[in-house]
Amino acid sequence: MKKTDYFNGFTLFVAAICLLTLILNMVNNRFLLADFIVYYSAAANYITGSPVYLVSFFSGSGYYKYTPAILFFFMPYTLLPYKVAATIHFLVLGTAYGYAMLLLSRLVTRYLLGNRVKYELWLLALSFGCIMMHVNRELYLGNINIILLMLSCLALRDMLTARDLRGGILLGLVVLAKPYLLLLVIPLVFRRRWRALAWLCITGAVGLLLPFLFSGPQKSVHLYREWINSVLTHGGEYPGKTSIDYFLHNLFPSWPGWGAILIFSLFLLLITGFIVRNIRLEKQEGVTAGMAGRDFTFEWFLILALLPNLIRTDWVLMMFASPVIIFMIFYISSQRLYRVIPVLVVLLLVYGANSDDLLGKSLSHTIMESGLMGVSNFLLAMVALYLFFHNRKATPGAA
Repeated sequence: MKKTDYFNGFTLFVAAICLLTLILNMVNNRFLLADFIVYYSAAANYITGSPVYLVSFFSGSGYYKYTPAILFFFMPYTLLPYKVAATIHFLVLGTAYGYAMLLLSRLVTRYLLGNRVKYELWLLALSFGCIMMHVNRELYLGNINIILLMLSCLALRDMLTARDLRGGILLGLVVLAKPYLLLLVIPLVFRRRWRALAWLCITGAVGLLLPFLFSGPQKSVHLYREWINSVLTHGGEYPGKTSIDYFLHNLFPSWPGWGAILIFSLFLLLITGFIVRNIRLEKQEGVTAGMAGRDFTFEWFLILALLPNLIRTDWVLMMFASPVIIFMIFYISSQRLYRVIPVLVVLLLVYGANSDDLLGKSLSHTIMESGLMGVSNFLLAMVALYLFFHNRKATPGAA
């Protein structure tokens, strides 16, 4: 696929899926975009001076919990009637995910597989099919995880091409939206990407100070207090059914409350050890731009993929496994590792086909409540890690 080839069969496929989803939701009166209602209403309240935090804008988890800086990105929507704004937001999300998939395809083929992929667009369409249930749910909710995935991939691309200023700014925007994505700085620290880290900090500082320019010190301090209270009050309302902590607590009722801290610590050890090992091997084998880029890319992908297993939220974060899923499908095809396909199919069925329509309400509910959906996500990340080691061993100095 050429660098500038954006208009192709895959983009038409994604556009058709998004438009069909939009039309069906409108016809069936299901075009709600519950999360977007929260963003839209919170931004409107901020403009008028009404409360933004600790106010439910929609049934269920209808509380705005993002940083005040993110409100500014939704303010332009408030100039439009809600239905018009929601339709535009839906189309923006669909476009963002289609572009993110194309971007991921290029990152995988260039940095992980050395451009050794045939039938790239067909494999990308297959990857999209594996993730489509999560994409449809994101579109239905109007959540911004799709945009955050795209921005995090753009930040990675910029850093891989020595554009640390822009990469740091993009990552800063991502972290402003969801602070737990600060975990992506781990490879930056170990790889001494100080310029990118500096611009991330600058972007974060500017974003945090932005409300002070519009609301003044007193109102802004009060706004941040409410934000912290909102996170503390409503941040734990989801049991985190995709987290490993939830699964172990279900499996072992006596699982301790500090188990989540233990799992997070083990995650840090796993990622840190993996990065340190990569850097050591790079030095032993003679560092090349291609080798370092390959390792850095997968480190980034692995952190994104493991987020659903660490963060207590509903299963909206499952789509962050998209990068490793694309890598696995592309790699298995290019290397003809057909023995891995049965394992991958089973895991992807639990990960990407767990819906009432496909499995029935009872089975789907059992998979979700038992935590197996999160386990499948974790195992997919581990299979991807195995395939990465397989690739590294087969082509130690590949670009």
